[in-house]
Amino acid sequence: MDRHATAADARPAVVLMYHALRRDEAPPGQDPHYTLQADAFDRQLAAIARAGGAGTVRDHIRNGQRRPVLLTFDDGHASNHALAFPALLEHGVRADFFVNPANVGKPGFATWAQLREMSDAGMSIQSHGYDHTYFTDMDRPTLRERLHAARLRIEDEVGAPVELLAPPGGRMPAGLPALARRCGYRHVVASRPGRLRPGHAPDVVPRLAVTSNLDEGRFQAWISGRATAVYPEQLRYATLAMAKGLLGNARYERARTLLLAGRGG
Repeated sequence: MDRHATAADARPAVVLMYHALRRDEAPPGQDPHYTLQADAFDRQLAAIARAGGAGTVRDHIRNGQRRPVLLTFDDGHASNHALAFPALLEHGVRADFFVNPANVGKPGFATWAQLREMSDAGMSIQSHGYDHTYFTDMDRPTLRERLHAARLRIEDEVGAPVELLAPPGGRMPAGLPALARRCGYRHVVASRPGRLRPGHAPDVVPRLAVTSNLDEGRFQAWISGRATAVYPEQLRYATLAMAKGLLGNARYERARTLLLAGRGG
């Protein structure tokens, strides 16, 4: 029996959402707010190991391979291969990487060869949509076409099944889980905070966003599995979702950029 299995099965898992890593300044194209120092990521992996270990959403759902923490990365930045991949291998853990086929190989993004290397090493390469256009900015036929095309392209290039879909920016139009299933996906992995109950594979998997300003105490509370640690994140998410709905995507992004610039990132 896996030495982590008993502890992991006894409490809900938390799914962490990362984006990019850096050693010095955040490279062009990476959002500094979602770009974590590589050393901080390494410390987080060590803390996760002490808490019982990490795994992937794919393996949690497909094989019942449960860990108290599940690791995901969005966008497919070059740092996912250059920095995150070796750190994960060093700690003996896997992660799901959600990529946009239209961006793969562009400056600042991982290449198909790098993604295949990661997949061959046990990492899970999944869909973030065809490009990074928000799903709520597309009509239904266009969204359906792109979701289908993204899955087929990743499967063709990487040589492994694509079962999970993470909406860019967490933007989820009504009925997305059903549409995703019709396009060949099994589950949507969202940006909505929450916990993943043992033995439960919901249509929409909740996640917690790891940002550059996340302090160690809050991170430790998250990976402890305590429900109270997630409540503030759920309140914040609900507030931001309301703002996105009122302002619309374009105005919200402009307001967010100005706010983060005022805070120094």
